[in-house]
Amino acid sequence: MHEKAATAWRHAFEPVQLSDNPQVWLQLTPQSAAFAGVRAEGGVLSGSLELSGSAQTIVGQQPPAVTATALPSLGREVNSPGTFDVILPVRIGYDVLKDKITQAIGAMAPIAGLSVRDVDVYPSSGKLVVSLRVAKASDTDPNAGQWTYLTAALQVDTDAHAVRLSNLSAMTDDEGLAAAVDPIVSQLRDKTGVDYGIAYDNLLNAANVKLNRPLKDGYRMEGHLSSAKLEKLYLPADGIEIAFHASGDLKILYGV
Repeated sequence: MHEKAATAWRHAFEPVQLSDNPQVWLQLTPQSAAFAGVRAEGGVLSGSLELSGSAQTIVGQQPPAVTATALPSLGREVNSPGTFDVILPVRIGYDVLKDKITQAIGAMAPIAGLSVRDVDVYPSSGKLVVSLRVAKASDTDPNAGQWTYLTAALQVDTDAHAVRLSNLSAMTDDEGLAAAVDPIVSQLRDKTGVDYGIAYDNLLNAANVKLNRPLKDGYRMEGHLSSAKLEKLYLPADGIEIAFHASGDLKILYGV
């Protein structure tokens, strides 16, 4: 049994890929081990081994291998083995939000004398910038128009699994232009949101599939993420990133 415990200890250092897109890895670093003894049931000899240590989430390429240490002296108390936490990121490209804003503007009632010719979305100083190229409706030049910039914060609606614009306002000293785009700003506050529910479910399901798989030497992993709560919202250059703190249970088993 000590040899089985040593093998399980070595396997626990191997990184586990929780998701393919984006790539998310779980790196466990065990620090102590406790053994609850063995018992015989129905011709099967079994026991409980608890490995305690740190769990790190890596987003991106596979992390470098962590050298397994030697199995430490086994403790004898196993209280509640198998729980762990991991951060799972849901990503939304700025182009997705741009399309939503473009659709929302297209569905608005015409604004007297104005036409929105182009839309762009990007992050700046922790906020979201929505750029609108506004031209006179009568101007036939496709390149005509003046860029005006709106700033907004993002609000995550965890119940509806959606991201919405909040505190949207125009950044311009031109009072006439600000007044002209005010109807657009007012309607975008109420109508612009991106549903991330499918991406959230796919990420959670993919992680649960990855947590249940065979290992080497007759071992297998069984895990399940049972809950996830909002951790933080980020605005990197390539898209909105919503980090969820997921909790669950994880077991490494031996047997046929």
